[in-house]
Amino acid sequence: MLTKQELGRRLRHTRFERGLTLKDVAARCGMSATHISEVERGKTSPTIGALQRISKALGEDPSYFVREDSLPNVTISRGTKRVELFGSDKNGVPLTTAILSPGLPGGTLQVFATVIAPGVKTSLHPRIGELVVLCLRGMLRVTVGTGESHVLREGDTMQLRLDDGYERENVGEDEAELLALVASPRPIPV
Repeated sequence: MLTKQELGRRLRHTRFERGLTLKDVAARCGMSATHISEVERGKTSPTIGALQRISKALGEDPSYFVREDSLPNVTISRGTKRVELFGSDKNGVPLTTAILSPGLPGGTLQVFATVIAPGVKTSLHPRIGELVVLCLRGMLRVTVGTGESHVLREGDTMQLRLDDGYERENVGEDEAELLALVASPRPIPV
């Protein structure tokens, strides 16, 4: 049987996927943000009418939120079946990133690995959240949106807020390999 906590978790996950705030959903469905928050936290169960209004605001069918199958508590990414993202930074510089962990539905943490060729500099978009960068090999300069810059060498770790975006540049003579742990209420789509 579906619990109100699971229903709330599904609603919250969908809201995050859509990049909506509680106030956005409240405005779209004509309900209070406080009530929607209580539903998301599993403190109260919505009426059928309220669930229909919230579902419509989220662009989903109400049945999606009440189906019996549960969202997973564990995900496993096998090394032999690792997925890579191919894209570009905000300046059009090509990026290839291996997804080590796509995250849990409703979760906030994802893990990525990237190899950067010597001399390559990428500028990444601002987003809400935090980032931990672990330099596995090579030498990497990380510059936060405020202009503060730090050079990381093998084994160095840096944690930063993503609000202003950041740049990373391989300032060494060899490839730089980094591990990125991203914590964000809106996961990077994979």
